[in-house]
Amino acid sequence: MNLSISARAADLLRGAIDATAEKNGWVRPQRFTPDQLRALGSVRAWHPGLFRSMSACTSGVTLEFATDASFVSVELRVDAPSKGAQAVLDDVRRHAGASDEPLDGVSVDVDGRHLPLMLPDENDLVTFALDDPAAAPEPGLVRLPLPGLGEPHRVRVWLPCLSSCAVREVRADGTYLEPVPARGQLLVLGDSIAQGFVAGDPGRSWTARLADHLGLDLLNQGVGGQVFQPGSLSGLAAAARPEAIVVEFGENYRYEVCQASRVGREILAYLYEVSEAWPDVPTWVLTPLPHSEDVYPTNPRSCAGEVEGLIAAAVRRHPQMRLVDGAALLDAERLPELLADGSDHPGREGQRMLAERLSFVIDATAVAPEQRRTIALAIARRAGDVALPVTEALRRGLGEVLLADKGAVVVGFPGGETLMWASAPAALRRALTCIGSRGVACVCGDRRAAREVVRAVGGTAHACHLVTWRGDAPERDAARDVRVLTSAYAGVIREHYSHPEYLAPGELEELLDAGAFLGGFEDGRIVGFVGEHADGSMGMLEVFEGSRRRGWGTELAAAQVARTLEAGNVPWAAVWPDNEASLALERSMGFEVAPADGLWYVS
Repeated sequence: MNLSISARAADLLRGAIDATAEKNGWVRPQRFTPDQLRALGSVRAWHPGLFRSMSACTSGVTLEFATDASFVSVELRVDAPSKGAQAVLDDVRRHAGASDEPLDGVSVDVDGRHLPLMLPDENDLVTFALDDPAAAPEPGLVRLPLPGLGEPHRVRVWLPCLSSCAVREVRADGTYLEPVPARGQLLVLGDSIAQGFVAGDPGRSWTARLADHLGLDLLNQGVGGQVFQPGSLSGLAAAARPEAIVVEFGENYRYEVCQASRVGREILAYLYEVSEAWPDVPTWVLTPLPHSEDVYPTNPRSCAGEVEGLIAAAVRRHPQMRLVDGAALLDAERLPELLADGSDHPGREGQRMLAERLSFVIDATAVAPEQRRTIALAIARRAGDVALPVTEALRRGLGEVLLADKGAVVVGFPGGETLMWASAPAALRRALTCIGSRGVACVCGDRRAAREVVRAVGGTAHACHLVTWRGDAPERDAARDVRVLTSAYAGVIREHYSHPEYLAPGELEELLDAGAFLGGFEDGRIVGFVGEHADGSMGMLEVFEGSRRRGWGTELAAAQVARTLEAGNVPWAAVWPDNEASLALERSMGFEVAPADGLWYVS
């Protein structure tokens, strides 16, 4: 094997910001700018020593080149894992049992074909064949082409996730070995889960798989132990020009004593820095992934339980950011199988699932939110009356479109509710498996659609009547005193509303601030109210004891219908089949009541 041609490894690096020169031609790839390294090692960092060692690792860094060679050899010196990485590796050994199988090393993609994990030999060399054994004329026969007559190959060598390393030279037996044109860039900002703990293969981590799915080069800035640290992006905007960004932080708050007020400020500041650096780049921000409490229970003085809400609130401030439900990216019931260390870090199957589901979410939400809304609205309109609730929400600009597919549309709301329509139930189940739905799901469609939602997110499906108003505005009693309610009436509504459990925390206040409630008054005293849910449906009609059977229910419903029509919208409501009083009122007023077989609530 005559490896007669060579190239400097430094000229083939991808996923590195820079490379530090060492003696005798060796170079050490760097994933971070000098300013970032100073920030990671500063007093503002939670664990500066850990962050310095983790930032030196070569996670996501590759050597990428084209060649007509049959064999390639890479000069590579791999350092021992840091203490932080070794601790997780020890957890994996204890969880999975003793094994000599390496959990990190070097892997190679040749023309999209993945080679098994490798380690440098005693001469600091990783050597591998490029030709596909499946293409050999017969098993075990190795083709030895004449110089210049070899097949062209595109090669990507993945450097270790959990260790730092130095590279020097790449040698081959062909006639050329040259860099390939750079692709767009996927920037991943995160902690040890982003860094690659413990994928078992750097080329099969979820970040590597996601970058490959998107057709982008990877810049992985995962740092073991990291949290949202303002200032840690210093200098990166000038060095990175990503086409997509993924932010994955939050898991490490559960190990520490922390205050939600401070963590909330840091999340706001960090995401503001991301937005300022790349204001037009679509950015997906994950909430914390599922974990197990068995090995490392959450610190009782941690604010971890509030982190998801803090992230969601911060993401809503930036139009280019999309919130991703991290809890949906791994199956909670399969965590012992998916978490390699029995605690937080996905193993091989967990990495695959995470990458597959996140790829689906990114594909579904890649276009701008308003463009998704336009597409979803056209789909829902074609579906007709069965999708009226979805059509109305989209037309009014309510919620966020999470999926706009010809067979399914999903709209999400801040309180966790999802409103959806499907003509292809399997597509809906697939979407919800990846997108997640931990609140109430309102399903427009037949029983099959409701059944698929239950299979995806659990719970029970309950049939509802879809009640709509199709005529002109109903007659009103001008003598009645009906007013828009302010947040001062939040306590009154909670006291008298029959189903306060339907309201997510903070939802009532948001609805009142938006003017969603009308109240009826007699002699300056409130006697009843009616409102509009976050999805645009009428509801929450209550008349207080002592004021019933005096026409207030009809008057409040009529006032809400008139206001909805005046805004150019179609009044609609979902009514349980056993709510005979409401159904009688609505039929007497002239509402259309559809059979309870096309609208379902899953909870």
